[in-house]
Amino acid sequence: MSSRKYVIAALSLASIGANQAIAQSAPSSVAMFGIVDINFRSVKNGDQTIKQVASNGMSPSQFGFRGTEDLGDGLQAGFWLEGAFFPDTGATDPAKFFGRRSTISLAGSFGEVRLGRDQAPGYRNIATFDPFGNVGLGSGLTLVSSLGSGASTLVRTDNAVAYFLPPIMTANCTHAYRECGLYGHISMAAGEGIKGGEYRGGRLGYAVGAVNVAVGMASTKTATTDDFKVKNFGASYDFTQFKLMGLYNESKWGARTHRVLGLGATVPVGQFLLRATMQRADASGVGTDANDARQWAIGSTYSLSKRTSLYGTYGHISNSGAAAFAVGTLPAASLATGKISSGYEFGLRHAF
Repeated sequence: MSSRKYVIAALSLASIGANQAIAQSAPSSVAMFGIVDINFRSVKNGDQTIKQVASNGMSPSQFGFRGTEDLGDGLQAGFWLEGAFFPDTGATDPAKFFGRRSTISLAGSFGEVRLGRDQAPGYRNIATFDPFGNVGLGSGLTLVSSLGSGASTLVRTDNAVAYFLPPIMTANCTHAYRECGLYGHISMAAGEGIKGGEYRGGRLGYAVGAVNVAVGMASTKTATTDDFKVKNFGASYDFTQFKLMGLYNESKWGARTHRVLGLGATVPVGQFLLRATMQRADASGVGTDANDARQWAIGSTYSLSKRTSLYGTYGHISNSGAAAFAVGTLPAASLATGKISSGYEFGLRHAF
């Protein structure tokens, strides 16, 4: 063997040894996870009734991979890839394979820096203080509007740089969005030339014991001179026998304003969890003052185990003026303005 080959072989062995040493000194973990949720659903929009086998009644059907690596000195690297799919047909999101979340992060005593596609901080209150978690026929997100602004940042943002506060005034927080103790989250998303994608938002909250309160604000550049702005406030209190929660959300774009006020509750009864919500949407601005809506929903889940549940929900929306909010999203069904939309669903959810 030539001297050159000896050198190459020695470097290769050294590289293998170094990689093994790094792997041993930096423990890592990778996990696959997901939720499968299928239901039978019947929705009546005005005079049209649609019966279907659908998904996303109790939880969004999803699959993903997440992992962490201990870098030492309290520093941790992580990734999270999460996509949506529809088990009733086997289809995945045609637009974004990992559209629910696609992030890489560094976390330590300073907090967490997270890069990629993730939920917008202005949306977190809408999800947290809704007894239905913004899913299914009782979803509180149904009445929230982007006012035709073209903003694509109401729920999630692409190309984002986000920062999360470290656990403050509490023990270590394992929640994916660090919602414990004094918590906070700011995010900036580059529009990259896409109108409606450039975003700035933040959220600050406090959750200890039975109390959780949070305020959020966000602004998105649009194709016009007016930014699409969101501000909201949410609170909940757990009385043990039941949990009460409320939310105020205001969307504004130019002369248009859309306000949503909601009140909800969850009541644990053995293996059952009863859920109820009432919401009111109030539009204002040129030609939109009469475009209001009222929503109410009731439902229940029954835990067969920690990972498997049965559920049922009934939702009802009354529209006024030119409002045309509808319960359910799949398949899309036309609804004449000012009409009633209602529906029920019964389903099975399993997490893995």
